[in-house]
Amino acid sequence: MNNIRGNILSRALQKKAKIILPEIEDCRIQEAIIELKQLGIEILNPSEFKNYTEECIQFINDMKFTKNWSYEMLTGFLDNNLHLSAVLLAMGKIDGVVAGAVNSSADVLRTAIRVIGVLPKSKWISSIFLMVHPNNEIAYTFSDCAVIPEPTAEQLVSIAKNASEFHFLLTEEIPKVAFLSFSTNGSSEHYRVKKVKDATTQFTKKYNDILHEGEIQFDAAINLQVAERKISHSKLKGNANVFVFPNLDAGNISYKITERLAGYSALGPLLQGLKKPIHDLSRGCSVQDIIDVTSITALQKDMNYANI
Repeated sequence: MNNIRGNILSRALQKKAKIILPEIEDCRIQEAIIELKQLGIEILNPSEFKNYTEECIQFINDMKFTKNWSYEMLTGFLDNNLHLSAVLLAMGKIDGVVAGAVNSSADVLRTAIRVIGVLPKSKWISSIFLMVHPNNEIAYTFSDCAVIPEPTAEQLVSIAKNASEFHFLLTEEIPKVAFLSFSTNGSSEHYRVKKVKDATTQFTKKYNDILHEGEIQFDAAINLQVAERKISHSKLKGNANVFVFPNLDAGNISYKITERLAGYSALGPLLQGLKKPIHDLSRGCSVQDIIDVTSITALQKDMNYANI
């Protein structure tokens, strides 16, 4: 039996990663930290790094966004646990950061971009949700559901590439990418359809080794009979497991419908495209959500981001 959550946790524990959950004033974070430590994941407190204050100040003083900052501005920046944790991650003192239970998504993203930076090959930060079936044996990756409102064709290519990598990391399954649309194989003409077609064409040129198809409707992406009726010689054959949505409306609505009506667990949002792992919790997150995202963050230790 493929236990998705159990498999992620088991592999994460082997990484022996050091993670900070900086929002330690939140009771859900406190409870999650207790459970994570009992599971065997090393969770550190920002206060344990007071001896590194001057080293951290020197580190951020050399960054572009702190140009012309005074010493007081630098120390003030590091007084914020989210900022300090990101700096410690950038310095290699820890392996990951999980925040967002208290801080807004905008604050988490801004800090991540400023301090950690975006992978040159990715160019943009986007996100995925790993949607886990109630039986914990099946999982799909939905992307982007939380960051880019109206992605361009080029951004859809980046989103799809990163999502395929993330899906393989989390599930150990070969990614099968569907570029979703309200059209399948030219059944409709619209500028939105054209964008998805263009993204698929670009993806084929760059990443033809990754199994993919588009533009395609959701039913044709997951059902063999529908796929055979709508697409001759379908590549996915109704077996897609990575869904790339044409915009944030579609992605966000879809993951919430899947979660609320179909009973799937939504693990995320998980940020992709960063040089090191920082993940953004929903401010309505549960303790289990925090545990899941932290386990995934630990699993990302030692990933070869240079090749992504």
